[in-house]
Amino acid sequence: MVRWWLTLLLVNAALIATAIPRLGVAAMPWLALEGLILVGVLSLWPPRRLARRLLAYASATLIVLALACALGDTITQEIQGRPLNLYLDPSQVPILLELLRDSLGLPVSIAVVLLALLALLAIGLGLGHLLATLLRHDTPRRCAWGTLVLGVGLALLGLWRDMAPVGTPGITLLTEQATRAYETRASLRDFDERLSERESPLDAPDGQPLPGLAKTDVILAFVESYGMAALEREPFAEPVNARLDAMAEAFAQAGLSVASGRVTSPTLGGQSRLAHASVLSGLWVDSTLRYDLFLESPRATLIDDFEQTGHTSVAMMPAIYRDWPAGRRLGYDEIHDDERLDYRGPRLGWVTIPDQFVWHRLRQARREHREPLFAELALISSHAPWVPVIEPLAWDELDDGEAFARWEGEGSDFLELWGDNAGMRQRYGPALAYSLAVAGEYAERYVDDDTLLILLGDHQAAPGMLGDTPNREVPIHIISGDPALIAPLLEHGFQRGMQPGRDTPARSMDELRELLHQFYGATD
Repeated sequence: MVRWWLTLLLVNAALIATAIPRLGVAAMPWLALEGLILVGVLSLWPPRRLARRLLAYASATLIVLALACALGDTITQEIQGRPLNLYLDPSQVPILLELLRDSLGLPVSIAVVLLALLALLAIGLGLGHLLATLLRHDTPRRCAWGTLVLGVGLALLGLWRDMAPVGTPGITLLTEQATRAYETRASLRDFDERLSERESPLDAPDGQPLPGLAKTDVILAFVESYGMAALEREPFAEPVNARLDAMAEAFAQAGLSVASGRVTSPTLGGQSRLAHASVLSGLWVDSTLRYDLFLESPRATLIDDFEQTGHTSVAMMPAIYRDWPAGRRLGYDEIHDDERLDYRGPRLGWVTIPDQFVWHRLRQARREHREPLFAELALISSHAPWVPVIEPLAWDELDDGEAFARWEGEGSDFLELWGDNAGMRQRYGPALAYSLAVAGEYAERYVDDDTLLILLGDHQAAPGMLGDTPNREVPIHIISGDPALIAPLLEHGFQRGMQPGRDTPARSMDELRELLHQFYGATD
């Protein structure tokens, strides 16, 4: 009798736990109908039948799968602010494991993964054994029939839909995942067909020139985790807005023109490459599978457009420290990764190379090339966990990076840092203000009439740190010493200065390539 009630309780608890990531504790059901039906059926099943054991362990496997999905859903919501997608997210497992290793160290990462797997295995084997050994003579027959009739009756009549404490959490989760996978597959099929279309000159594989920028250095700089929440939520808003205001004043004194706006990123909390690909390609690249399909296609990008215009294309990628096949496919003339940036200073926590040093190397690259440059920068000083928060150095001190030694050894305890959400909330604003400060200082000194600097966020910071799930809007600032280059932007919804307007809809990142062609492309 006790064993039967214990089994029913554990099965019910495991199933309702799968609803927590979707509904929260307050709204989750307290009674899982599929648990009632399962325990009732196995309680009345004749003993010593192979089918009984198979059903018991198959059911336990499905429950564990639902728990694993719920765990994955929790992680995905915390990091990216979206539900788990079993069609897309298995490909993210290696990236997640690398993040764990880089953040916690290899031994701790292995221990965390093993503990999670062992916990799921133990739950599966335990539930399977309990369900398989619910022998009929140990079962209160009235209870067995009662649970079965109650579960089937409520499920068939649909009465549980009006009963808040009752639900089918496990079946609902697995059904939602199956539906999401089907819809995602259809969406990817449509995207693949879109890649083969030739509806616009931008769809061609060779690229289209931008004669309005033929003699202009164009710098596309992505600021890590720079989202609109940083301008609107405390405690980040004060230091970030103060920095933007200081930049606006400095730019005015330097004779620079600025237009700002908002764009919607395809990602949230990570996967910056999706934002980069969306801007470069003019396609909405919001998943790893779409990213892979795009890379496999012959579709041209802004890199091809600028090469058609006569630019040398340069990628400044401080976070790339391994072979980068995507960079070769995109066709940059030069890739300045971790090794080629030749940084001799200390590795500052997760941020291996400070933003100011990347800007310093860009300054040198511009001096080395007589032809105009198209440069893409992926800046990382504002990457979580935002330690150490450093300060701008004098530009003539940068040299090979040894001047950053004053911050050596700070921010190395990743296990403690990643577990300190309150601390990260306090550091995020100042770290982002530093990234903006060095970008602003670079613009003051090195942006002139023959330069167009596009400074934008790649995505919002992780929802787990920001609080309530934010939208996907990020600021974009376009800066030049030539007012004529900024004028078209001001005529099409961008605001003068460093503060993005709030009274117009945000543009999508995949619109930016077409927008550049609209303003600076060939006119027939």
